[in-house]
Amino acid sequence: MSWIVRNIGWVLIVSGLGTSSVLLMAADPRLAMQTIFGEVAEGPVAALIARSWGALVGASGLLLIYAAYHAETRLPILLYSIAGKLGFVVLVAVTPAFRSRLAAVLAAGDLAIVLLLGWYLIAR
Repeated sequence: MSWIVRNIGWVLIVSGLGTSSVLLMAADPRLAMQTIFGEVAEGPVAALIARSWGALVGASGLLLIYAAYHAETRLPILLYSIAGKLGFVVLVAVTPAFRSRLAAVLAAGDLAIVLLLGWYLIAR
């Protein structure tokens, strides 16, 4: 049994906790956008989109934690999380406006998680 298969529970819990921290965006979109991207989009539509994005990403993190304890749910949850994280990585990489230092660090972390989850899917 490979290292990733033996330790996937911890990988899912740690990555899920980090990912679910984006729930801050749903609670306080101005603070989260300023912190992550270095600027704030103004107006009610921007706030709604930021809150929605924070809720969706946060839910993805909670699902990763759930998958740590429910192996039968892992395949769809991991595929969903990989797709969302890859989308964020690509958007940060190709959109100069999103190239804040923290956004780059978060994108690198998401890429590392994608590689770990992909490794698990291949190894199992």
